[in-house]
Amino acid sequence: MIDTLIDRGVDLHDVFLITPFLTVADRLRGIARPFQALRAGTIHTTQGKEADIVILVLGGDPRRPGAKQWAARRPNLVNVAVSRAKRRLYVIGDRAAWERHRHFDVLAKRLGR
Repeated sequence: MIDTLIDRGVDLHDVFLITPFLTVADRLRGIARPFQALRAGTIHTTQGKEADIVILVLGGDPRRPGAKQWAARRPNLVNVAVSRAKRRLYVIGDRAAWERHRHFDVLAKRLGR
């Protein structure tokens, strides 16, 4: 996805890679490292900031459903993630696993198929 954005002339200063989870954020920072302008972190680290493009990486271990339940407890995580994007929001994750959770079901409906 990052290569596609670059090919389309997107300035990576205008892109956030975000996730609800610290472990996934660490991996995203590793992915972002070669692209000096690309910012990555948890949803909380972007609070109060905006980017033209936000790539929300949901992740989650299927063997540990408690993480998804924690993320879905209140609408704050979804609201902050979505509201960071000024122009485009991309969501990467297992749709079937996430759309069963409160607030993420609304996100799934709004994104369509």
